[in-house]
Amino acid sequence: MLTVAYAKDPLTPLDDVLRFATDARLSHVQLAWEQIARVLSTPRDVKNKRAAGLSPRGRSTADAGTTSGAWDLAPIRDCLCNAGVQLVGIDATALDCLDDETFDRQFNDIRTQLETAAALRAGHFTFTPGPRSAANFAYLVAGLKRLTRLAEPVGVGCSIRNLRDSSVEQLNDLHRLFHEVGAANLALDLDMAEFQAAVVNPHDAAISFPGRISRVRVCDVNPEATFAALQHDGFTGPVLAAVAYESPG
Repeated sequence: MLTVAYAKDPLTPLDDVLRFATDARLSHVQLAWEQIARVLSTPRDVKNKRAAGLSPRGRSTADAGTTSGAWDLAPIRDCLCNAGVQLVGIDATALDCLDDETFDRQFNDIRTQLETAAALRAGHFTFTPGPRSAANFAYLVAGLKRLTRLAEPVGVGCSIRNLRDSSVEQLNDLHRLFHEVGAANLALDLDMAEFQAAVVNPHDAAISFPGRISRVRVCDVNPEATFAALQHDGFTGPVLAAVAYESPG
């Protein structure tokens, strides 16, 4: 199985993730959107984009239907190339909304992130749920129905990540989500530590979703049973190893 470097905290500087990958001799990374956006949105970039009629988020108001957005992706490509690593996935910002206006804004932001994943040939895109509430769950379902349809023709795989205190904290939440979204191209990005924090046995998750686990984020507490169940089910996806040190200073 492929081992991939990532940062549990999306605000971890990109340099730290790349340094961790290099030190651990890992050639693949999964990055949070916040890490990518920080590289792409320098003040000079924002100024140039505004002068060109683009939004500070990097896309034209007339460009909403494209699959690559309007980002100049050279800076992030250069970072990855210089570190000798390949990007294999992007973690989206959370879909955290309680009203239609917020949903529309966040949906458009996440769609831009998905389009950027396609342009960077990241191959995979992990959706992040918002805090636990009935309204958040309903908006998550609505968003995933549309976003998974957008991802399929551009060749980007999709997953939902389990998080403690989120709309998909428990196994029954995930069963309900998969049923209501009804998308065959939506899988589970299984975070072992988050399941344990929510008093859910990751092994139970592994056997609850046969053939529907795309990647596994490991922790240090007894992963053997979980991996045994995954391997029995034929799991060959990447294993994500978290950055093990903090930023200097």
